[in-house]
Amino acid sequence: MKKAIKRFLFLGLSIVSSILVFNSCVNNDDLSITEPKRYTIQDIKSYSDLFDVFWNTMDQRYNYFHEQKRRDGMDWNAIYREYSPKFKSLKTFARATDDEKEIYEDYLKAKQYFQEIIDPIIDKHFYVDIYLEKNNKNSYEFARYSGGMLSQESKNNTYPFASKYGYMKDRVLPGSFISDDFAIGGYLNSNSDIYYLTFSDFQLANKFQIQLKDKYLTPDNGAGLYLTIDKIDNSKELNSIQDVATRKKVRDFTVNILNEWNKFPKSDEVAIFNNEIAKFKATEIVSDQFINAATKVLDSSYNLVDYQSASVYSSVLTYETLEYIVWFRNNMYNHVMFGHALGLFQMDISNALNKVPFYKQFLNPLRSGEIKKLILDLRDNDGGNVVDFRFFSDRFIMKNEIFGYQRTKEGNGQFNYTPWVEMRANPHQFNIPSSIPIAVLTDKNSMSMAEITTLMLKSQGNQVISIGDYSMGATGGLGISDHFNGGIIDVIANRLNFYMPLMAFKDAKGEVIEGIGMKPDIYVIPPTNEELIAMQTSPTTFVDRVLKEAINYLSSK
Repeated sequence: MKKAIKRFLFLGLSIVSSILVFNSCVNNDDLSITEPKRYTIQDIKSYSDLFDVFWNTMDQRYNYFHEQKRRDGMDWNAIYREYSPKFKSLKTFARATDDEKEIYEDYLKAKQYFQEIIDPIIDKHFYVDIYLEKNNKNSYEFARYSGGMLSQESKNNTYPFASKYGYMKDRVLPGSFISDDFAIGGYLNSNSDIYYLTFSDFQLANKFQIQLKDKYLTPDNGAGLYLTIDKIDNSKELNSIQDVATRKKVRDFTVNILNEWNKFPKSDEVAIFNNEIAKFKATEIVSDQFINAATKVLDSSYNLVDYQSASVYSSVLTYETLEYIVWFRNNMYNHVMFGHALGLFQMDISNALNKVPFYKQFLNPLRSGEIKKLILDLRDNDGGNVVDFRFFSDRFIMKNEIFGYQRTKEGNGQFNYTPWVEMRANPHQFNIPSSIPIAVLTDKNSMSMAEITTLMLKSQGNQVISIGDYSMGATGGLGISDHFNGGIIDVIANRLNFYMPLMAFKDAKGEVIEGIGMKPDIYVIPPTNEELIAMQTSPTTFVDRVLKEAINYLSSK
């Protein structure tokens, strides 16, 4: 599992309003318990206390106890009965008088016990960092514990994104979309009718979404930060200049600067660009007219009348006018940067122009129907930001089909769950015009949103298939635990740092694939050690067997 597992939350997928009215599936006796976030460091004075806090937090918040019991017979209460005496037997804990050898021996035992308890956990997002004392010199180990850390699970080789990027960037046609070791999108050299797209994680909206205001440089003239001639004429700084001729000269000079600058927001260039924004928002098409208008107005914005440089005012600068000129420069700055938000205007246009290639070379051709066959390569994709569901995944949705179910904890009991809730996706405003054959590539490092996106696409029909290895099986929904009773992402009592999903997930067939992964429609044996080396040392000749299988499949369509 990668170092940085991204958070995501399947909200906005037709589940929130339903969850709020659910009744419990399982009745639990009312118990007097401590809510995990109420524990403090004062509650942990021994290894036994540390175990109790850990066990109680899991007992209240973990979402897969039912599946753990069915799959491997895990009995959480039996675990308490077995390990509570073991932790109670560990006597050295935060006591400076203890023998250092005994402290270290207890530390090793505590570490072993936590590893044994946590190793069977099937939730592949889950981990907990636990502070354990190693000696009486305030030396602590802050170690991470997660499911499968001890078990001899099959560790299939995968297709590392960096290696894949290295050999795929030269296998797409010139002019393809290639973005700084993050994404590749373009038609294949070998099969120019097949579009290939890959990216390292779901940060597409953050990196590529063009987000613009409806209009720029059109403020309310009555806004407090908008400088007017009346404000200039009524300023005490101007009127404190005693010499009438000097006052008039500096006044006219600064009014001229203001009038010259104000020509820009009222110009045809700005009006044309604002009109292009409206067209873009209505169609999402990045036209040549949009690009030209944006480029022209951005260039002009960097060549406006200079109101900041002190040398500009040299012809009217005297000891008597200094206070007014300082006042004018400050108010012009507010007028430009806040009244008209010029800085935001420049930043937004620059960002939009940088993001044009993703629209011109992928989103627009996808929407127009130009892309007829697609390989979506999600190997070594570790998930990411939930907004990518709407920005990216929903573009392939044409039918409102069930692609999975989610469930969370309703109460504090181990089996106190809500019912399973249907997960459906809604078609994007600019979705594909018709179904196209899609091959989604997966491996054991395809996880989280990569898995959910695959299931979403596969729900649309047999024209979408998955090829490669099983995915990781990290499908539990993450998010803010205060919104639900299940899961927790927080430090508890300064000793335990939990990263626990707040929801459980099962696929449209009703199968919980957590810790197992999605079975591909076409299984391809994972890369060998020799192939992993060849990816890096021989990128031009390396044969990607999963890609080859996808090309063979799509070539028949």
